[in-house]
Amino acid sequence: MSPGWSGTVRELDPVGDRETLGRLWRAALAPTWPLLPAGVELLTGGLVAEEGGRPVGAVAVDPAGSVQLLLVDPARGRRGVGTALLDAAMERLAAAGAGTVRLGSGGADYVWPGVPDDLPAAVRFFAARGWRYDHAVLDLVADLAGWRAPEGVHERVAREGITLGVAGGGELAEVLAFEAGHFPEWSRAFERRDASVLLARDQAGPLVGTLLFRGPDPRLLLAPMLGPAMGTIGCVGVAGHARGRGVGSAMVARASELLGDAGTRACHIGWTVRERFYAHVGYAPWRRYLMASRRAG
Repeated sequence: MSPGWSGTVRELDPVGDRETLGRLWRAALAPTWPLLPAGVELLTGGLVAEEGGRPVGAVAVDPAGSVQLLLVDPARGRRGVGTALLDAAMERLAAAGAGTVRLGSGGADYVWPGVPDDLPAAVRFFAARGWRYDHAVLDLVADLAGWRAPEGVHERVAREGITLGVAGGGELAEVLAFEAGHFPEWSRAFERRDASVLLARDQAGPLVGTLLFRGPDPRLLLAPMLGPAMGTIGCVGVAGHARGRGVGSAMVARASELLGDAGTRACHIGWTVRERFYAHVGYAPWRRYLMASRRAG
């Protein structure tokens, strides 16, 4: 237990502690980050710090290797609550067999890719405890009301003999094989089948690119911030031999058109370092995150 704090730590109850997590979230993160109920729902493991029988902090972990969220009641700040929770979380992850632990991302699900840079107190907290940020990623957003594809983006892939279309149910096996061969880190996202898949094929028929898109959907994680008509585009991947032919830009443009036609307004693209690429198709930076990892033991 950290010096200066004499409370207790218990297991997080993912259902019974939702109200507690919501209260701590609002106290610690709002208004910069209003409560994201879908984010709270995905937190299934972790620890709660109590003082005098009252929860004063919580940490959520994914045994696969991430500290998903760390919350401390500001009224109990600078008393060692956050340090105690982080130390206990790292011990828990090491015991679960995690080799590397990441902040935010790294497990099966996440609220944020890393530490939001608009939460400077959180950035300083982890840095003071030995975490080193090695790069940054960002989220981007575009308003699809009246959005138009950049001039020439579709014509370019047409000249290359590449066609775009939404995947049907009979193409799932082909899509999963493409992900396994080119982007295995995204296979799980495609297996969930909770989003539509856009395909790019060359003139001979094989897949050369895929992406996921979904919306408008008020159940999306960031809907409390971006509105119930938000949508999302993710896992934009082009096979190595097909890059440089405009496939990625055309896929993002086509998915944006389809989402806009369906009534999507704010469209979110998350966890990328390709700011200039997405700016070319009309997406602007929205949030940035600092990425850090360290050994669990």
